[in-house]
Amino acid sequence: MNPKEFNDSIKRGEFKRVYLLYGEERYLVNYYADALAAALGEPDNFDNSANAASIIMAADNLPFLTEMRLVRVRDSRLFASGRKAESEAMTAYLPQVPDSTVLLFTESDVDRRGRLYKKVAELGGAMECETPTPQALTTWLARVFKEKGKNIDPAAANLLIRYAAHNMTTLMQEMGKLTSYVGQRQTVTTGDIEAICSPTLQTRVFDMISAMANGRTASALDMYHNMLRMKEQPLMILAMIIRQFRILLMVKAASNKNMPKAQMAKTLGLRSFVVDEAQSQSRRFSIEKLFKALCDCQDIDTKVKTGLINAEIGVELLILQY
Repeated sequence: MNPKEFNDSIKRGEFKRVYLLYGEERYLVNYYADALAAALGEPDNFDNSANAASIIMAADNLPFLTEMRLVRVRDSRLFASGRKAESEAMTAYLPQVPDSTVLLFTESDVDRRGRLYKKVAELGGAMECETPTPQALTTWLARVFKEKGKNIDPAAANLLIRYAAHNMTTLMQEMGKLTSYVGQRQTVTTGDIEAICSPTLQTRVFDMISAMANGRTASALDMYHNMLRMKEQPLMILAMIIRQFRILLMVKAASNKNMPKAQMAKTLGLRSFVVDEAQSQSRRFSIEKLFKALCDCQDIDTKVKTGLINAEIGVELLILQY
């Protein structure tokens, strides 16, 4: 199922007996779950501690004062490994969901090879919520700002998307701040974003590594010290540096094998925009340099955690080295 099919079915009042909403963009998972709740009424909610028997009992109950009952199960882990018996019980039950019930799973961890996923997909209710492309995010930003009585120019939209690391939940939060900040003024500019919005740690570490790769050591150190002033922990910054170098190494190796970008994202488990940025950044490094950088990062990490070196100094030494 795709978003258009999902929205069209709700408009027609034609509901599947079971839905599974999952994927990297949690904002969209909750958005589509809320759309079902708006159409069917507030759901009976179950969290990750619920067992299959209690979910089935709720689904079998007749609705009270409404035509249909919505039962929502959040992050049950029934679609991942570790709850095999519960998952099999739910798989066997799904074809028997009453016509008066809509069963909704919203999951963070889904194994599409599992029987439960395959059964939901067979019944037509599985939908992956992926991060939209930058172009789609720009269009979405413009629409949401317009609903707030504001405009945003394309350059400002691109900057805001980058600051938020393409995360729609973060973008919604930043839009609220910007709307209040600009007041009666109609247009949101890049200056407004630079004044009131903060780049995510992921974005700041990416920029710092770009400065390191280009030999701009002073800029990289400034960026690092700014992060410390913003109360970011050196070990967290180091973890993000290690993550970024690992991504660069994987993307560099895949690029050297001429792997298509879409296949690269799927194989490496990365968002498409992360692959785009990593391809651009990895051109400044050789495979050997990236491998050595990753080894050096792990060495600093070990020395910090064993007390051989101060964390703040360890990260600074790493920046100076590269």
